[in-house]
Amino acid sequence: MVKEELAKEFPLFSSLSEKEIEEISKYLNYKVFPKGEVLFEEGDPGNWIFFIVRGKVGLFRSDPFGNDVKVASVDAGAPLGELSFFSNHYHSSKAVALKETHALILEKEGYEKLKQEDPNLAVKLLEAITKIIAERLKDMNKKFVDTVCFIWGGPKG
Repeated sequence: MVKEELAKEFPLFSSLSEKEIEEISKYLNYKVFPKGEVLFEEGDPGNWIFFIVRGKVGLFRSDPFGNDVKVASVDAGAPLGELSFFSNHYHSSKAVALKETHALILEKEGYEKLKQEDPNLAVKLLEAITKIIAERLKDMNKKFVDTVCFIWGGPKG
């Protein structure tokens, strides 16, 4: 099955057993986004997590003049939309496929079913995503400290 094979490739699922990957694949959808296709708009509800298996996605914010400004990109091997998904907030940016992008998609409804039917697997998934979020925050914190220390001329920490 395509979803299972792609899930095996995805780094986030590397700690899962074959049986767990088979199980989680039941809750995933698979979609190919051609270059230029919008995955979600700024202000859309966070009803999905995208696991980018191949490709690249750009994140854009609207400036005061209505122009899209690229603020980040997400490469293959990373989740996308997880903050909006778990916080029940709207997306703060627009996501656009910068090249053909293959993604596994977990919808809210599927995640709720997973929590009911296999809570241990749901916890493993949540822990793996939390680890990625923590790494991103750590990187952002380092960038912030480096920038502030550069501007103030103080010691780097």
